Amino acid sequence: MFILLAMGAGILLFITTRTWQPFEKGVVNVYCFYGMIPPAVIKQFEQETGIRVRFDIYDNNEILEAKLFATNSGYDVVLPTCPPYVGRQIAAGVYQPLDKSLLTNLGPLEPIIVEKMQSVDPGLIYTVPYYWGTVGMAFDYHKVKKILPEVDLESHDLIFNPENLRRLATYGISFFEEAIDVFPLILLYLGKNPNSDDRKDLELAYEHLKKIRPFLRRFTSSRFINDLVMGDVCLTQAWSGEAYQAILEAKEFGLDLRYVTPKEGAGLWIDCFAIPNGAMNPKNAHAFINFLLRPEIAAQITNQVYLPTTVLSSLILVDPYLRNHPAIFPPQNRIKRLGLYQLPSHKSTASYERERNRLWAKIRLSQF
Repeated sequence: MFILLAMGAGILLFITTRTWQPFEKGVVNVYCFYGMIPPAVIKQFEQETGIRVRFDIYDNNEILEAKLFATNSGYDVVLPTCPPYVGRQIAAGVYQPLDKSLLTNLGPLEPIIVEKMQSVDPGLIYTVPYYWGTVGMAFDYHKVKKILPEVDLESHDLIFNPENLRRLATYGISFFEEAIDVFPLILLYLGKNPNSDDRKDLELAYEHLKKIRPFLRRFTSSRFINDLVMGDVCLTQAWSGEAYQAILEAKEFGLDLRYVTPKEGAGLWIDCFAIPNGAMNPKNAHAFINFLLRPEIAAQITNQVYLPTTVLSSLILVDPYLRNHPAIFPPQNRIKRLGLYQLPSHKSTASYERERNRLWAKIRLSQF
């Protein structure tokens, strides 16, 4: 009888433990881009799980990568970008495989994003692709249309044709500051493979950049929104989410800013959740990612930060205006032309990247 009671008490204790302590105690340490996860979402996660979120932010992938490569970062969840960071970080072995049994909300994801990720993380063993967007062009419609009335404003020719840039130079033009965000698109414009690692193609792109360099006012990946809204530039390379923010801000000033993914093709970026090796709270990390995969949470994030997620079942809950805005959700005919610009992985890749960065530095520092 005593044995039965003891067994019953043990079972009751097990049930009680499983009911009231479903997660590891303590915290989850999250390292993420600024503004990607609304504070209200973090607060809701803490209230539902009892897990406190220590949330640190960074403004570029290089900072994250340096911490991941140098030592144990101390973070449980990170948000690297693909391309090119996710691929080389997986190759370096900095992430642990995900336990899909703990990701019960992992349902169907955007098929095109999943397809593109297969070349980087086959089977999605290490990552959950979550945010995605495009690399396109943003411009002041009235200024550009007035100066270039005959030019197709949905073509790469607008921003890579030297003659068009010469005519727009007075009003300002800006490019991104990283080689990875410029060279593949130049190669695409020149009819080459954007993922080419042929040194002849690299030299061809460099020669074309030399032609358009005199007409570029600035290289920036962080202030192009403000530059466009304040009229410092009339045309810029842009990421889709930030471009939509610029469009909203510009309306307050009576400006008509537009964003397009060029009809010839555009770059695709994907931000992925991953768990570093050495994470102190891996179960809590899975719980955090799993929470963000809930359709209503994913929709809440899109509605607040203007970035689409890969969670297909969230789309019906996204604000219809956002869901139908081409700057956020490109039309299907444009989505099919999106490219994940990632260099092939082999022994010479590192030396190719160094040469590309060297040529890009010459372009940026050139005085004309």
